[in-house]
Amino acid sequence: MKRNSRGTDCRFAICDLRLVGRVVVLLFLSLLTGCSSSPSASPRTAWDGPQTAQKYSTESWSFHGLPGSTLRTAHYNIHSTIQDPDYLNRLAQTMEGALLQYQKLCPQINVNDGRPMECFIFAKRPEWAAFTQEHTGSDARVYLQINRGGYTVRDWYVAYDIGQGTYAVAAHEGWHQFAARFFKGRLPPFLEEGIATQFENIQWSGDLPRWNLNVHPNRAQRLRRTVENGNLWPLEKLVAMHAGDVVGLKGEQIEAFYAQNWAFARFLWDGQNGKFRPAFQQLLADTAQASIYDPTGHGRGSGADFRNSKAVLEHYLNLYFPKIEEAYRAYVQQVAFDRFNEQWQQGF
Repeated sequence: MKRNSRGTDCRFAICDLRLVGRVVVLLFLSLLTGCSSSPSASPRTAWDGPQTAQKYSTESWSFHGLPGSTLRTAHYNIHSTIQDPDYLNRLAQTMEGALLQYQKLCPQINVNDGRPMECFIFAKRPEWAAFTQEHTGSDARVYLQINRGGYTVRDWYVAYDIGQGTYAVAAHEGWHQFAARFFKGRLPPFLEEGIATQFENIQWSGDLPRWNLNVHPNRAQRLRRTVENGNLWPLEKLVAMHAGDVVGLKGEQIEAFYAQNWAFARFLWDGQNGKFRPAFQQLLADTAQASIYDPTGHGRGSGADFRNSKAVLEHYLNLYFPKIEEAYRAYVQQVAFDRFNEQWQQGF
């Protein structure tokens, strides 16, 4: 993989929605430098979103001679060859609305650094593929295996029109983009994916996006199917994986990877009545400051070596790994079966 400007590996932040119909994600956060640790600070139990439409300007943009537009919002440059102005408006509302969700989870991260985050959303897959081949070097062979979704490289992401699911991809990749721009360290990749999936489930009030971070019927359905078919990844294997490991696998294996990551992020927040939430918040806080626990003793704290994820989880949760897996499996049972109907909360 290429090296980014921080000297860490370029992230395989992929959202593959080949098995998901609608949208996204999550969670969190309590930075020592200041995200709120109060559960009430996180909008996880009701539909939540911006109260007014986000303003933006539009100017011409093109790719390989194809006409397009750049939407300049307060925090994003959204470059697109999509021509539908209503569709483009919803993309702008999705990105700025999702950023508000990220900020509510971490209110003291200053997102107004004067540098817009770059998004590339193409009307057709061949355009996306051409851009990918030109801009991702040897990693292009991995990204080009994505059937329905997008990917993030450093703090910019690339996607293409897949209908209503495009908003899910945008919100998912937006989390990776946010973490890449504003976190000094790197979360374990499987956990970063789990957090990202929690932003996918978007509903609309007119042209205003709404999130409820407690519910995601599509991921819950896939999780249940994964359990019923006996396709659960062992947790020890899961925590050492990133999206690039599964992008070329069978559909049910990809389905299991994302559904289990979603469930693990929820487990850290909700499991056993929030027992692990303080530890999760500490992990997030340390990662944001590049001081995440380093089991090698080298003291780098960047979290870049995801092979240490097992030891990192043991440290923060203060449990031996078999006990973590036991508690996680019990939570999977709850979400996929015992509390399955909760995933269909509607209304805002």
